Amino acid sequence: MTVEVQQKTITLDEAPLRSVHILAAGAVLGGAILDGYVLGIVGPMLALANEELQLSPVSQGLIASSALIGVLVGGMFFGNLADRFGRKPVFAVNLASFVVLSLLQLGVTEVWQLLILRIALGLAVGVEYAVGSSMLAEFSRRRGRGVLLGTFEVAWMVGFIAAFVVGNLYQGDNWRLLLATSAIPALITFLFRLRLPESPMWLKAQGRDADADAVVRKHFGPGLTVPPVAIEKDRPRVRDLFSRDTWRPHLYAGVFWFCQVGPFFAIFTFLGPVFRGLGLTDMTTVDVWLNGIQLAGALFGLVLLHWLTRRHFVISTFAIMFGALLLLGLLPGAPFWLVIVLFGVYMFVAPAANNIERVYPAEIFDTRMRATGIGFAAAFSRISAAAAVYLLPSSIASLGTSATLLLLAVFPLVGLVLSVLWAPETKRKHLT
Repeated sequence: MTVEVQQKTITLDEAPLRSVHILAAGAVLGGAILDGYVLGIVGPMLALANEELQLSPVSQGLIASSALIGVLVGGMFFGNLADRFGRKPVFAVNLASFVVLSLLQLGVTEVWQLLILRIALGLAVGVEYAVGSSMLAEFSRRRGRGVLLGTFEVAWMVGFIAAFVVGNLYQGDNWRLLLATSAIPALITFLFRLRLPESPMWLKAQGRDADADAVVRKHFGPGLTVPPVAIEKDRPRVRDLFSRDTWRPHLYAGVFWFCQVGPFFAIFTFLGPVFRGLGLTDMTTVDVWLNGIQLAGALFGLVLLHWLTRRHFVISTFAIMFGALLLLGLLPGAPFWLVIVLFGVYMFVAPAANNIERVYPAEIFDTRMRATGIGFAAAFSRISAAAAVYLLPSSIASLGTSATLLLLAVFPLVGLVLSVLWAPETKRKHLT
C-alpha cells in the first residue's frame, strides 16, 4: 500500500514579506505622491498666475478642475486597457507621460494651452487610480492589505501637502516652473516601475499559468501559488460591471467615492476664499495648522482601517463629515473658536475617510475586472470633484460661503444614506 503525501502550498496573499512587496509599494505609492502633488500645486500656481492671465472665477474653476476632468476619462479608459493588455505596460508608460507633460507646462502662454495640459495630466492621474490600486492589491498580502492600500491616501496627502509647502516656499513669480516641478517625483517613480514584474494574478486570469509561475518563482520563492482566479474568456467591458448579481456593489464603489471627494477637492483647492468667507484672515498660520491636521487625519485613517469593518468605516466618517459641514453652514456668525473646531474636525476626518478609496474598490471587484472597475469608480467620483471645484468660486461669489457649505453637506448626507443601505463587507476577503 502506498501513501500519497501531498505538499501544502501557500497562496501569494499568505506569503511572507519579500523584496517585491516593498518594490511594489514604492512603485505605487510614489505614483500616489505624484498624484497629490499634481493636483495640489494648482492652488499656489493660481495665486501667481492670476494677475498675468487675468483669471475670472470661471477661469479659475476651469483650471482647477481640468485635471479632475482628465481623471474621469483616464480612469475609465486606461483601467480597461490594463485589464486587457496587462498592468505593467500601462503602469510604466504612464509615468513617462507624467514627465513629458510636466515639462511641457514650461511653454504655456495661453489659458487654453494650460487647460489642455492639465486635462492630459488628469488622464495620467486616472491611470494611477485604476492601475496603481489594482497592482498594489494584487501584490499585497491578505493580512494588512487594507492598511497597505490605505497608505495610498496617506502618500497622496504627503504629495498634496508637499505641493503646498513648495508653493509657499517658492520666492519667484514663474508659475510655469512651479507646475513643472512635478517632473521630479515622476522621474523617480518611473525608475522604480521599470523593475516591477507583471502581476501574477493578472497573468493567471489570462490563462498564462507558465508566465505566472515564472514570476512567482523569481520574485516570491518556491512553495507558493497564485490564488484561484476566474479565467479570462472574453475581453472585459465596462458594461460587464453591471450584471444582475453585481450591479449594486459595483455601483456603490463609485457612489461612495463620489460623495467623499466632491466637497474635499472643492474646499482644499480653494482654501483661501473659503477661509475668508468664514472670517479667518491669518492665512499662513491657519494653512500650516490645517495641513498638519490633514496629515494626522490621514494617518489616523490607517488605524480606523485596522479597527473597523468597511461598513462601519464609511458610515461613521460620512456621519461626522455631514455634521461638520452642516454646522459650518448653519452657523455663519459662530465664534472664531467654534469655526476653527468645526473646520478642524472636517479637515481631520475627510483625509481619514479618503483612505478607504483605494481599499474598497480593490476588494469589491474581482481580478478579471479589477482595473476596469476601479477605473470606473475613480471616473465616477471625479464627476463630483470636477463639478464642485469648477462651481465653488462662482457659488461663493453669488450665494456666499455659508450657503455653499450647506450645498457641499449634501454629498456626505447622500453617502451616509447609501452606505447604510448598500455598503458591502469585504474586510479580509481573498482576492479572486
